[in-house]
Amino acid sequence: MKRIAGLREIADRFDLFLVDQYGVLHDGVAAYPGAIDALAEMASCGRRIVVLTNSGKGAAANIARLGALGFADSRLDAVVSSGEVALHYVKNGTLGPPFTVGAVACVIGRPGDSYAFSSDDFQLVARPQDAALLVFAGSDAPRMSLEAYRRNLRSAAKAGVPAICINPDITMIRDGALMPAPGAIARVYQDLGGAVEYIGKPYPLIFTHAIATAALGAGARVVMIGDSPEHDVAGARAMGLSTLLVRTGIHGHLTEQELLRYCERCGGVPDFLMPAFQW
Repeated sequence: MKRIAGLREIADRFDLFLVDQYGVLHDGVAAYPGAIDALAEMASCGRRIVVLTNSGKGAAANIARLGALGFADSRLDAVVSSGEVALHYVKNGTLGPPFTVGAVACVIGRPGDSYAFSSDDFQLVARPQDAALLVFAGSDAPRMSLEAYRRNLRSAAKAGVPAICINPDITMIRDGALMPAPGAIARVYQDLGGAVEYIGKPYPLIFTHAIATAALGAGARVVMIGDSPEHDVAGARAMGLSTLLVRTGIHGHLTEQELLRYCERCGGVPDFLMPAFQW
């Protein structure tokens, strides 16, 4: 592992930069200092940039959020969200039954939010036990605790309702604080005996989709930049990609020694370690 001060040290080594969103570019409230300028410098160097985010929402919603946080003029080549990738593979039949268009689905998320599966493609119901398919898309934490989700999901798990988690993150940043993310809710469902399919980092389909979106062809040099050793780094390493871990985001409170121990435990030791997303 090599420690670097900024992206300028490795910009010429890669053709495609896959960049996580939350915890790397921003904290959900504001852009991190230097992040907007760093994207501009990378684009000026002719590098392809794809924001690769575990988000149950579609790409358009994530583009709008990035714009509201000051990234509107960033020359991104694409934004790829786990929610949109999951919907794509449901629609083209890759996942097969029971993950099919037209299914009676209950989308688990934050009330009032619209997710990739919150559409007329599915027959939406409010109660998990009434569904033929559960979609773990968002989290209503801290209003809903994991124990409250456990009570709410028990009947569906007992009935054997299958589920898909379209945001595997375990922890998320909301209003500057760490909260349980959809992946944590999906794990609760598994603990209850429910079966869950996962789409998003660290699972392969989202990386394959993002690289194909960039259309660089065979031999492209790709690096994944993230704040999660478990999702961003371990997932990319399993795909044979180079990796860069930033010290901001969900593990920003850890010392470097604590962070590296965690990296080793989860199989997410990065190729590069950087204080923050900066040029």
